[in-house]
Amino acid sequence: LRRLGARELVLTTADKRSVHAIWAEPTASRDGAVGGCVGSKGTEGTGALHPVAILLHANAMVLDDMSDWAVFYLSRGFAVLSLTFWGYPDPSEEHMEAVTASLKGGIAPVAANAQDAENHFCPTELSLYLDAEAALDHVRAVERVPLDRIIVHGLSIGGAAALGLAVEHSGLKVTIDQTFSSIHEVSLHVGRSLYDELVLSRTSRSCRSFLRFLSPCLLRLGVCLLLRMVFKLNKPKETWGCCAPDRFDNVNKAARAKGELFFFYAEHDQMMPNHFTQRLFAARYGRHAPREKRAAHLLRVPGGHCSFFGDVPELCNKYAKYLQQQGLLR
Repeated sequence: LRRLGARELVLTTADKRSVHAIWAEPTASRDGAVGGCVGSKGTEGTGALHPVAILLHANAMVLDDMSDWAVFYLSRGFAVLSLTFWGYPDPSEEHMEAVTASLKGGIAPVAANAQDAENHFCPTELSLYLDAEAALDHVRAVERVPLDRIIVHGLSIGGAAALGLAVEHSGLKVTIDQTFSSIHEVSLHVGRSLYDELVLSRTSRSCRSFLRFLSPCLLRLGVCLLLRMVFKLNKPKETWGCCAPDRFDNVNKAARAKGELFFFYAEHDQMMPNHFTQRLFAARYGRHAPREKRAAHLLRVPGGHCSFFGDVPELCNKYAKYLQQQGLLR
């Protein structure tokens, strides 16, 4: 908060959950040097609105981990809303206090035991989509920023939630940062390594060729069964107005997106290889998209998974040029 000069928010989702978030504005706006800053609740800007970046973090992260991304946008005149997905470890640890209180018979939601308490705060695919919708709704309804002045930047699994918004909101600009093509494909990718390490390496040489031959079928069957058990396709209520769960089929969502998409992928990403991003790009713009389109909408980031593009000035400039072309920077 101190680094960004931000204030805390509590967003309320359509299913009545509370989500921790922060709101930060560019330094010049806070100092009064820029007219027409994004207004606080109940006020109106006096000039052109700042563009707004909504930041959605990766798995095993919280909003603090997106501070580098926030600084990039703030330094270019964006206001920033960053959230911690509900059920993820939060710096305030309020959800852990609620778990403790419930186990002690306090006023928090009652849990029969520690496992029930833990499950009460377990995020789902649907909860991610609803959290993202709550963030977008806050920016539009409370901060009163039009859709064409908003960009949603999702890192890894946050990119899946961002794509959910792209499906539901025509014209919304979304940046997909090192996101998987589908949970099925990333499970197969990880499963192949585990199969080689845990099965083939411990099998006698006489059986190894046979098991290697069967591995594609065994892996696909195992992944399908696992995902069907773990990811339940609970349909959201019609009044919630969010993307329906699809077991994180991000290729399908990219094909249905109704606005411009930008893609980052990491050069040495062992978790999310770059062909995942290539599939997402092809779903949105076609396999035979012109070279100019690829150059304008795809950037490779040095390093591994969740590397920050802002560490490379050349990438910063190229991405800033894209934001300018989209009318977000003047």
